[in-house]
Amino acid sequence: MSTSEKSARWRTNRQNAPKSTGPKTETGKKNSSQNAITHGLHATDIVINSPHLKESQTDYDRLIESLFDELKPVGVFQEHLVLKIANCIWRYRRAINAETATVNDQLTASYLEPLPVLSDDIDSPDQPSDTALSRSIPVGYRGRALLRYEWRLDRELYRTYQLFNHLKLMEKSNSLPDLISEK
Repeated sequence: MSTSEKSARWRTNRQNAPKSTGPKTETGKKNSSQNAITHGLHATDIVINSPHLKESQTDYDRLIESLFDELKPVGVFQEHLVLKIANCIWRYRRAINAETATVNDQLTASYLEPLPVLSDDIDSPDQPSDTALSRSIPVGYRGRALLRYEWRLDRELYRTYQLFNHLKLMEKSNSLPDLISEK
Protein backbone atom coordinates (compact mmCIF):
# COMPACT_ATOMS: atom_id res chain seq x y z
CA MET A 1 0.00 0.00 0.00
CA SER A 2 1.44 3.34 -1.01
CA THR A 3 1.82 6.32 1.29
CA SER A 4 -0.94 8.25 -0.50
CA GLU A 5 -3.35 5.30 -0.13
CA LYS A 6 -2.55 5.08 3.60
CA SER A 7 -3.07 8.81 3.95
CA ALA A 8 -6.42 8.69 2.15
CA ARG A 9 -7.59 5.71 4.25
CA TRP A 10 -6.52 7.50 7.43
CA ARG A 11 -8.46 10.66 6.46
CA THR A 12 -11.56 8.62 5.62
CA ASN A 13 -11.40 6.75 8.93
CA ARG A 14 -11.03 10.03 10.85
CA GLN A 15 -14.07 11.49 9.07
CA ASN A 16 -16.24 8.41 9.66
CA ALA A 17 -15.25 7.76 13.29
CA PRO A 18 -17.45 10.44 14.91
CA LYS A 19 -20.46 9.10 13.03
CA SER A 20 -20.24 5.56 14.37
CA THR A 21 -18.39 5.42 17.67
CA GLY A 22 -19.88 5.34 21.10
CA PRO A 23 -23.25 6.04 22.65
CA LYS A 24 -25.03 9.34 22.03
CA THR A 25 -27.25 9.77 25.11
CA GLU A 26 -26.01 10.59 28.61
CA THR A 27 -27.53 7.34 29.93
CA GLY A 28 -25.78 5.34 27.23
CA LYS A 29 -22.47 7.07 27.95
CA LYS A 30 -22.83 6.39 31.69
CA ASN A 31 -23.64 2.71 31.09
CA SER A 32 -20.83 2.19 28.59
CA SER A 33 -18.30 3.74 30.98
CA GLN A 34 -18.80 0.67 33.19
CA ASN A 35 -18.41 -1.93 30.42
CA ALA A 36 -14.81 -2.86 31.22
CA ILE A 37 -15.48 -3.57 34.90
CA THR A 38 -15.55 -7.32 35.44
CA HIS A 39 -13.98 -7.84 38.86
CA GLY A 40 -12.99 -4.35 40.04
CA LEU A 41 -9.48 -5.29 41.15
CA HIS A 42 -7.85 -2.40 39.30
CA ALA A 43 -10.65 0.11 39.62
CA THR A 44 -9.85 3.78 40.05
CA ASP A 45 -12.92 4.39 42.22
CA ILE A 46 -12.62 2.53 45.49
CA VAL A 47 -16.36 1.72 45.73
CA ILE A 48 -17.61 0.06 42.55
CA ASN A 49 -21.18 0.63 41.41
CA SER A 50 -21.65 -0.91 37.99
CA PRO A 51 -24.10 -3.34 36.41
CA HIS A 52 -21.54 -6.11 37.03
CA LEU A 53 -20.46 -5.28 40.58
CA LYS A 54 -22.27 -3.28 43.24
CA GLU A 55 -20.48 -2.39 46.46
CA SER A 56 -21.88 -0.45 49.38
CA GLN A 57 -20.62 3.10 49.95
CA THR A 58 -22.12 2.84 53.45
CA ASP A 59 -20.00 -0.23 54.26
CA TYR A 60 -16.88 1.55 53.01
CA ASP A 61 -17.72 4.66 55.08
CA ARG A 62 -18.22 2.43 58.16
CA LEU A 63 -14.81 0.85 57.58
CA ILE A 64 -13.15 4.26 57.45
CA GLU A 65 -15.01 5.47 60.53
CA SER A 66 -14.03 2.32 62.43
CA LEU A 67 -10.35 2.71 61.48
CA PHE A 68 -10.34 6.39 62.47
CA ASP A 69 -11.89 5.46 65.85
CA GLU A 70 -9.36 2.65 66.36
CA LEU A 71 -6.17 4.31 65.11
CA LYS A 72 -6.93 7.93 66.08
CA PRO A 73 -4.79 9.67 63.45
CA VAL A 74 -3.38 13.11 64.18
CA GLY A 75 -2.68 15.36 61.23
CA VAL A 76 -3.14 15.15 57.50
CA PHE A 77 -0.39 12.60 56.85
CA GLN A 78 -1.65 10.12 59.46
CA GLU A 79 -5.19 10.56 58.10
CA HIS A 80 -3.83 9.78 54.62
CA LEU A 81 -2.23 6.59 55.96
CA VAL A 82 -5.49 5.51 57.63
CA LEU A 83 -7.34 6.04 54.33
CA LYS A 84 -4.66 4.00 52.56
CA ILE A 85 -5.10 1.22 55.12
CA ALA A 86 -8.89 1.33 54.55
CA ASN A 87 -8.38 1.10 50.79
CA CYS A 88 -6.08 -1.92 51.20
CA ILE A 89 -8.61 -3.68 53.41
CA TRP A 90 -11.48 -2.85 51.03
CA ARG A 91 -9.58 -4.09 47.98
CA TYR A 92 -8.44 -7.20 49.86
CA ARG A 93 -12.09 -8.00 50.59
CA ARG A 94 -12.83 -7.54 46.89
CA ALA A 95 -10.01 -9.94 46.03
CA ILE A 96 -11.43 -12.53 48.42
CA ASN A 97 -14.85 -12.12 46.76
CA ALA A 98 -13.25 -12.54 43.32
CA GLU A 99 -11.44 -15.65 44.54
CA THR A 100 -14.70 -17.07 45.90
CA ALA A 101 -16.42 -16.40 42.57
CA THR A 102 -13.54 -18.10 40.72
CA VAL A 103 -13.75 -21.18 42.96
CA ASN A 104 -17.55 -21.29 42.54
CA ASP A 105 -17.12 -21.12 38.76
CA GLN A 106 -14.57 -23.95 38.84
CA LEU A 107 -16.72 -26.12 41.08
CA THR A 108 -19.82 -25.50 38.97
CA ALA A 109 -17.91 -26.43 35.82
CA SER A 110 -16.29 -29.44 37.50
CA TYR A 111 -19.61 -30.81 38.72
CA LEU A 112 -20.57 -31.34 35.11
CA GLU A 113 -17.97 -34.12 35.26
CA PRO A 114 -18.61 -36.61 38.07
CA LEU A 115 -15.89 -37.21 40.65
CA PRO A 116 -14.08 -40.53 40.31
CA VAL A 117 -15.25 -43.37 42.54
CA LEU A 118 -12.83 -43.81 45.43
CA SER A 119 -11.81 -47.29 46.42
CA ASP A 120 -11.67 -48.42 50.05
CA ASP A 121 -7.95 -49.11 49.76
CA ILE A 122 -6.13 -45.87 50.63
CA ASP A 123 -2.81 -47.25 49.37
CA SER A 124 -4.25 -48.18 45.99
CA PRO A 125 -2.20 -46.73 43.09
CA ASP A 126 -5.50 -46.13 41.31
CA GLN A 127 -6.58 -43.66 44.02
CA PRO A 128 -7.51 -40.47 42.11
CA SER A 129 -6.30 -37.11 43.39
CA ASP A 130 -9.11 -35.25 41.62
CA THR A 131 -11.52 -34.34 44.42
CA ALA A 132 -13.87 -31.47 45.08
CA LEU A 133 -11.25 -30.05 47.44
CA SER A 134 -8.55 -30.05 44.76
CA ARG A 135 -11.02 -28.44 42.36
CA SER A 136 -11.67 -25.65 44.89
CA ILE A 137 -8.20 -24.09 44.47
CA PRO A 138 -8.16 -21.28 41.90
CA VAL A 139 -5.98 -22.29 38.96
CA GLY A 140 -4.76 -20.75 35.76
CA TYR A 141 -4.25 -17.09 35.05
CA ARG A 142 -7.10 -15.92 37.31
CA GLY A 143 -5.73 -17.84 40.29
CA ARG A 144 -2.20 -16.51 39.79
CA ALA A 145 -3.44 -12.95 39.25
CA LEU A 146 -5.54 -13.08 42.42
CA LEU A 147 -2.63 -14.45 44.43
CA ARG A 148 -0.26 -11.72 43.18
CA TYR A 149 -2.86 -9.07 43.91
CA GLU A 150 -3.40 -10.35 47.46
CA TRP A 151 0.38 -10.43 48.08
CA ARG A 152 0.73 -6.86 46.85
CA LEU A 153 -2.09 -5.70 49.08
CA ASP A 154 -0.60 -7.54 52.07
CA ARG A 155 2.75 -5.83 51.53
CA GLU A 156 1.17 -2.42 51.04
CA LEU A 157 -1.02 -2.81 54.12
CA TYR A 158 1.92 -3.98 56.25
CA ARG A 159 4.22 -1.14 55.14
CA THR A 160 1.52 1.50 55.60
CA TYR A 161 0.62 0.21 59.06
CA GLN A 162 4.29 0.06 60.06
CA LEU A 163 4.80 3.68 58.97
CA PHE A 164 1.66 4.75 60.81
CA ASN A 165 2.84 3.04 64.01
CA HIS A 166 6.30 4.59 63.63
CA LEU A 167 4.73 8.05 63.39
CA LYS A 168 2.58 7.35 66.45
CA LEU A 169 5.67 6.33 68.44
CA MET A 170 7.50 9.44 67.32
CA GLU A 171 4.48 11.51 68.31
CA LYS A 172 4.50 9.99 71.81
CA SER A 173 8.19 10.73 72.27
CA ASN A 174 7.62 14.31 71.02
CA SER A 175 10.21 14.02 68.28
CA LEU A 176 9.12 14.38 64.70
CA PRO A 177 10.72 12.04 62.18
CA ASP A 178 13.01 13.40 59.52
CA LEU A 179 10.90 12.48 56.49
CA ILE A 180 13.11 14.43 54.08
CA SER A 181 16.79 14.14 54.74
CA GLU A 182 19.14 16.89 53.62
CA LYS A 183 22.36 15.98 51.89
